[in-house]
Amino acid sequence: MSTSPTYSFKKILVPIDFSTHSIMLVKKASQFAEKLGAELEILHVVESLTPYKGFVVPHIPLDSLGDDLNAYARKKMEKFLEENLETTAPYRATIVSGKDPANEIIRYAGEVGSDLIIIATQGFKGMPKFIFGSVTERVLKQSPCPVLSIKPR
Repeated sequence: MSTSPTYSFKKILVPIDFSTHSIMLVKKASQFAEKLGAELEILHVVESLTPYKGFVVPHIPLDSLGDDLNAYARKKMEKFLEENLETTAPYRATIVSGKDPANEIIRYAGEVGSDLIIIATQGFKGMPKFIFGSVTERVLKQSPCPVLSIKPR
């Protein structure tokens, strides 16, 4: 008699982009975490400005702009979670910067030892293939752990 594999999901990564789909995603992921006794890793990726360092942008130093974007994202994350996260599950919110959101999500999942990634099939502005959908597709294909994709309603 064969036995099916058992999975223990103790650390769930939830990448968000602060869209309305992210609100639904955080709520669903919170329910999963509570039922499974898991910890949530809530992640937002800020696009790095490093590729643009050779460009001249009058009156705006790119290093300073990058710092400002990260500071804004931290504040936005804090407000987003305060307004939308109602859970008894432990969680950690993280902002990372990188050129490619899919690569950063995959890298971070491996770095923190995620057992599961819960990701929306659509992101900002509901453009399924152009923005976050392509990120979701790449995460599904390259993730070091199982991925649950949730379609927004």
